[in-house]
Amino acid sequence: MFAYDRRPQIGWMTRAFVTAAILVVAATLLTLAFLPRPLTPDVTGQLWIADQLRHGARLYLDISEPNPPLWFWLAMPIDAIADTVRARAADVLIVAIGCVTMLSLATCARLGSVRRLLLAYAAAILIIMPMRDLGQREQLTLILSLPYIFLAAMRREGMALPLWLALLVGVQAALGFALKHYFVAVPVLLELWLAVSLRQRWRPLRIETLTLAAGAVAYAAAVHVLTPEFLTASVPATMLAYPAASTPELRFMIRPAQPIWALVILGIIGLRRSSGRALPSLSVAFLLAAAGFATAWLIQLKGWPYHSIPTTGCLALALVAFAFGGAGDRGLRLGVLPLAGLILPLLLFAIPTQWRPDARTDIAPAFVGLGEGDVVAVIAREGWTSWPGLANRGLRFAGQGGSLWILQAVDGNEAGARDPRIAELGRQMVRKTAHTFRCLPPRRVVFYPGRVPDIVTSAADNPRRYFLQGADFARVMDHYRQVPTTGLFDAFEQVRPLAPPVRGHCPRRP
Repeated sequence: MFAYDRRPQIGWMTRAFVTAAILVVAATLLTLAFLPRPLTPDVTGQLWIADQLRHGARLYLDISEPNPPLWFWLAMPIDAIADTVRARAADVLIVAIGCVTMLSLATCARLGSVRRLLLAYAAAILIIMPMRDLGQREQLTLILSLPYIFLAAMRREGMALPLWLALLVGVQAALGFALKHYFVAVPVLLELWLAVSLRQRWRPLRIETLTLAAGAVAYAAAVHVLTPEFLTASVPATMLAYPAASTPELRFMIRPAQPIWALVILGIIGLRRSSGRALPSLSVAFLLAAAGFATAWLIQLKGWPYHSIPTTGCLALALVAFAFGGAGDRGLRLGVLPLAGLILPLLLFAIPTQWRPDARTDIAPAFVGLGEGDVVAVIAREGWTSWPGLANRGLRFAGQGGSLWILQAVDGNEAGARDPRIAELGRQMVRKTAHTFRCLPPRRVVFYPGRVPDIVTSAADNPRRYFLQGADFARVMDHYRQVPTTGLFDAFEQVRPLAPPVRGHCPRRP
């Protein structure tokens, strides 16, 4: 059933790995020094949720969140280390990503003879290319799945390896692919390739595939035991309302990465024609992984730039594996297209991110006069409004999440099917917010967008109007008065104490 060479093949400290490790260390230090803080809203929110969980909050009960729990569980050790060494959690995360990248590259180097240029380029793809969206699940999955893709190519060539090394590859891949269920397309495509190409020699029950299956079962069991509300509350609400909140258009799907995909593919085709060589197994494995990640990108149908990270990375690595793959291969002569296909993916980090605030969308002026420990609430349709402004200010957050995406679902429902269940989800969100405010009264409540005339009836574009339609919330806001602020915000200061709720549990907050 299994075929493993239990003898060590190659040491860890190969020249290829040392070169890649130096690049990772340098990139990590430069990131610590120069990458603007806070990190992206999603990652900042992830770190906030991890801190809340460490101090007793219950995910999907005290914190509303549509995403599965693994990403937040993985951030809890980051938050604990940050508390221990008195550092910012974002800085600890940057170092942790550098360490995980080193482990991934070391595993790849240990799998077989890898040319220095290939591994150094892989280091740049893992660390530098996604820097603007550092910490997103797509980057983590690309890092953790890299050894699995290398191993699939080895299996195609019939190469053997120690059992423990296959187990290490499987554990990394199990964590990476579990971050989003869409990513299962990658190991499925790789396994289909092995089945078709190896035929009678194909062995589906291998250590790495069994580890993937065991990881999936363990994760499902952990979710069922530790966060059953994800299955009973979050998933049904997301499945019901999320389609109404999404209005995908092709123009939102095409970002700078997509033309680069086409360029890299054309570069591979041109290089193959000019060289007359067949694609090596490693290039084929990366192309199949890219197809799997592109499937996830298409299924999500949101077009966020970070959704493209693993597809871009795998395509670029397929090209470099073809051009400079073999340890003894001096490499192919590159034309303009292949050379551009290698350079342009690395430049994606320089594209300005879309969530950095300007004078109209900077929430910081709405927090003027607040001190460390003060409680605030932000009612907005997107997390990019809340998290960057709250990070590193010492403020406590009274809401159950930074993104009230259901506001967009309410609007989409009104314009479409008018499903009463989605309308009720919106009203339930308003009631829960009012209840949370009574449990932990915010000193200041901020609405975004603000300064919106009442003639605008959209819940997402005029959240203040929508929330005040709830009787409970309107009674809560009677205890607040509006205060002047700049930008597209409405800010309200508490002027009278709020009575605690007479029924219902209060969210746990540190």
